[in-house]
Amino acid sequence: MTFEEEYKRFDQKEKQINEQDIRAREQGNLVGRIIRHPYADGYAVYEIIKENKKTVRVSVVTGIGDDWVLPAWGYETSIPKESALRFIRNSDIFAEIFGAEA
Repeated sequence: MTFEEEYKRFDQKEKQINEQDIRAREQGNLVGRIIRHPYADGYAVYEIIKENKKTVRVSVVTGIGDDWVLPAWGYETSIPKESALRFIRNSDIFAEIFGAEA
């Protein structure tokens, strides 16, 4: 696979997860929202896959480039719902300020 083909694949996956995040936000769902956690020289990207009363289950998103995995979270884990809501709130504020989607 050429660099251009690989980049196109990464770009398509990024657009897909952004659209998923927007749909979940518009529907008022936590499941499907995307968390971008700063790590190394970029972000570790996780998808909320399950919502419980006080926690959410997150799973790492791969196929978007660096595919960072947080050592503390691994490939899949549960985190406090309040922490997830802070990440999402920050992402939504950033998007609002800079006019970007998700």
